[in-house]
Amino acid sequence: MGEINYYRKINGWIVLDKPVGISSRFAVTKISKILNIKKVGHGGTLDPLASGILPIAIGEATKAISFIQNKKKVYLFTIKWGETTETDDLEGVILETSKVRPNINQINSIIPSFIGKIKQKPPAYSAIKINGQRSYKLARKNIIVNHEFRDIEIYELLLKRIINVDTAEFIVKCGKGTYVRSLAKDLAERLNTKGHVIELRRLSVGNFEEKDTIFIDFSPEIIHSHSVFNKVLPIKAVLDDIPALVLNGYEARRIKQGQKLDLNSLESIDHFLKKYPNYHKFEKIYATEDDDLIAFITIYDGIVKPVRIINF
Repeated sequence: MGEINYYRKINGWIVLDKPVGISSRFAVTKISKILNIKKVGHGGTLDPLASGILPIAIGEATKAISFIQNKKKVYLFTIKWGETTETDDLEGVILETSKVRPNINQINSIIPSFIGKIKQKPPAYSAIKINGQRSYKLARKNIIVNHEFRDIEIYELLLKRIINVDTAEFIVKCGKGTYVRSLAKDLAERLNTKGHVIELRRLSVGNFEEKDTIFIDFSPEIIHSHSVFNKVLPIKAVLDDIPALVLNGYEARRIKQGQKLDLNSLESIDHFLKKYPNYHKFEKIYATEDDDLIAFITIYDGIVKPVRIINF
């Protein structure tokens, strides 16, 4: 397929409904190749055996990936009781078994202890780097991987239904760094049994929900359809929870040239301070001109400094 310059103008988010069986990196690579755009990334890994929302950053949206990675996520997952696998999901071989099967009352009684800020040990089969190597690659070589406990936050955890005596379905709303496979394993251990994830679907990432998704079979015919372009969301879609500084034409030109500005001299200073009195608590802010995103900035000691310029 020859180069199509039109595609190079795409800057925004495709909210992919990733199917089971492909990795997040595979999805990014294929979309990059089909659209003939090198700047493509994703906002949070989904395992090959997981499906659901995978935000794909196109063009200048890649500069906002760190913002989507910090968003809350919602997962629907199913645990099979009685077996622990080496990967904590269907892919791994069975390591331990148990005849214990928890009932609905037992499950609901331990759920509150998993809500809030808790400690969690990431699985050995994860993308965490150890001395420059991915944890899952070391595990596949039978190299012992033992991660330290990490602080995570669970906002909501609900038992949705008991499917049968061996399986139960849950919904979890969690913060950055949470591993659902580890959560499932820990739930099972708290219930004096074993368990692993047999089905996992991500339902939302921040304000990206299933209504925003598009399913792509990675054929050029599908990618080139108008429905794909209609589903490209603006870069600002992931910036809903941080302050925006509105600049006039002169101020915007200076920022885009890498120059600093005096916050108190800005035309919109009164409106900004009224809307964001606690702006100093935010590590990063974004600047706009005529409602268009132009840069990520910092404000320190009354000085506005560009950090990353958005080039359309």
